[in-house]
Amino acid sequence: MSIDTGRVLLEFDNLWVHSQRTINAQSIKNSKEASNKISMPSSIYQKWASTLTADASLDKEPSTPDRTLISGASGMLLSGQVTVLTGASGSGKSVLLRVLAGLLPMSSGTVRLHDDTSSNVYHDMHETAPIRWRQQVALLAQHPQLLDGSVLENLQMPYQLYAHQSQTFDIDWHVAQLEHLDRSADFLQQDAKHLSGGERQLVNTLRLLQLSPKVLLLDEPTAALDIDTSTQLVNLLISWLRADAQRTLLWVTHDTKDIMPLANRHWHMQAGVLTADS
Repeated sequence: MSIDTGRVLLEFDNLWVHSQRTINAQSIKNSKEASNKISMPSSIYQKWASTLTADASLDKEPSTPDRTLISGASGMLLSGQVTVLTGASGSGKSVLLRVLAGLLPMSSGTVRLHDDTSSNVYHDMHETAPIRWRQQVALLAQHPQLLDGSVLENLQMPYQLYAHQSQTFDIDWHVAQLEHLDRSADFLQQDAKHLSGGERQLVNTLRLLQLSPKVLLLDEPTAALDIDTSTQLVNLLISWLRADAQRTLLWVTHDTKDIMPLANRHWHMQAGVLTADS
């Protein structure tokens, strides 16, 4: 893949994330005061973050010192590009993806998604409703979660949700993708509980790709797959990326042998600190 200096689709700046389990009431107050001074998050984001942290015991004193999970990370994801993120287990890679996807609150910093029509127009995560954000920024995890029922029913499920009711399910698109994956249309009628782990991940990936997010965050989706299925999934993801110039991939992986040749840029994370190589 040739390096393409595409336009910015998503950028984040001075992103800090602290361990939720060690935050007490006073640190929450201090964090809010600091955050208000830095980025002035709106009531939308405050309600969003409150929902995400609702299960944490915030009124208890921590038994251990607060931990910093992400330390002032900044970066940009460009259209048409694959950015590979490497690092040891526990270095903060998955935390970063979950924050960018709106699934984990940041302590401070900014995350912005640029508009389709102009790089000068953007949507700040602090000012964007969660449903709208997640329509554009999606996370593909390593372990797929499928519902009871057929493959077809699993693929159709997102269109029953409010966020995607305006979109139309395209079975022809799925049949075409399955053909590239060496599977016939009969695969759609298979019971999801009888699928192999690799087949479950392929279904999970198709279910997400059909919704056409702009930013796709990949958290080691091939880690538990055999070689053949892994190759199929990689080809599927790269083909999807190339089908629309206004898409980008951020790919967390330990598989530097197969994935790194596809990368336009390489990021590395160590102990919550993000560094980038062009």
